[in-house]
Amino acid sequence: MSYLRFKLRQIMQRMWFLPAAFSAVAVLTVVIAYILARFAPDQLPFVMPSNAVQSILEILASSLLTVAVFALSTVVSAFSAASSSTTPRAVPLIAGDLRAQTSISVFIGAFLFSIVGIIGLSAGLYSEAGRLFLFVVTLGVLVLVVAALIRWIGQISAIGRVGNTISVVEKATRDALTVMGEHPLLDCRKLEGEPEGDPICAPRPGYVQHCDAADLQSLAEEHDLVVTIMARPGTYATPVRPLMLVQGETSEELRAALIDCFVVGDQRAYDSDPRYGFIVLAEIADKALSAGINDPGTAIVVIDTVTRLLLEWEDEKRSGEHNRLLVAPIVARDVLEDFYRPLARDGAPIIEVVSRMLKSLETVSACKPDFSQAAREMARDIVVRAEKAMTAEADRTALRKVSAWIEAG
Repeated sequence: MSYLRFKLRQIMQRMWFLPAAFSAVAVLTVVIAYILARFAPDQLPFVMPSNAVQSILEILASSLLTVAVFALSTVVSAFSAASSSTTPRAVPLIAGDLRAQTSISVFIGAFLFSIVGIIGLSAGLYSEAGRLFLFVVTLGVLVLVVAALIRWIGQISAIGRVGNTISVVEKATRDALTVMGEHPLLDCRKLEGEPEGDPICAPRPGYVQHCDAADLQSLAEEHDLVVTIMARPGTYATPVRPLMLVQGETSEELRAALIDCFVVGDQRAYDSDPRYGFIVLAEIADKALSAGINDPGTAIVVIDTVTRLLLEWEDEKRSGEHNRLLVAPIVARDVLEDFYRPLARDGAPIIEVVSRMLKSLETVSACKPDFSQAAREMARDIVVRAEKAMTAEADRTALRKVSAWIEAG
């Protein structure tokens, strides 16, 4: 993914983008209706009274402002509910939900369309043909508003709920896994052995959100460099933890250009960082196990979700086209620890949660050979924690049965 495409995708996920785009289209539609009317014949089969169109526009303008405010307040409430019941890290995904954004955008765009249309009619800018065109467009806008209202009724029943939030995070994680599968190792060569070169660090601390490997390859070819990427998307880079190691002669300008190939922000991004999705899912499950919520069922649902995602993980075995770039693959143990370790710590006394975690790891170990050793090590850690936390002998007996696979293989 190029830097421009990455930034464009981030902008499109902002909550203001679609409403702004729909508002611009609404104003443009009124202007186009005025321009087209100039090419219409002077005599029309019938006359469209100005008050006929203006009455509809006034109804839309007066009602849609209230609807838009209500829709926005509903979304804000959903943000608060998702933050308190799951994790604040999932809120950007809810805010970026195109379905909710589209409905709100239709309301705001139709409101602005009505206001501009009323202004044009009151100022006498439209001829008979212009009023006819505006009436036709108004009917189309009315249909869009009704469809958006019907769709919004279904959306408000789900947005912000725990189940919906889990599904949204699952989709974002699956999309990141798809990107990783299409571009394994960021299309670079696999790093073998210890990395070498002079370190180049980020000027300020932050999370790597994106790495433009294509631009990095171009700079490496132009200046005869070999670059080892040390900070994949999701890594916390600091002035003492390098973004990359470079073999070859570099100047200050070149070092700045190499750093510009990385996007470093205050928060992690889901786009090219599947591990972040697993961390957020772990936070949702871990909060469900807290004393204030006490909902092991949600934790089990999240464990099942992660099991599906891990089975879709594609191992980074093939090297890419960027022959002057080296990068290490993601370590399987790190991925499993991102999700299972918090639950192993806080869910150790609950046999139902521990049992489901061990069954999940058994499935991953059997179906994903590259994860097998790490899954067994993680399962042993879970068993050790659970044996110390469980007080009932019946729970320990169930634990021994469900963990028998660890040493059997």
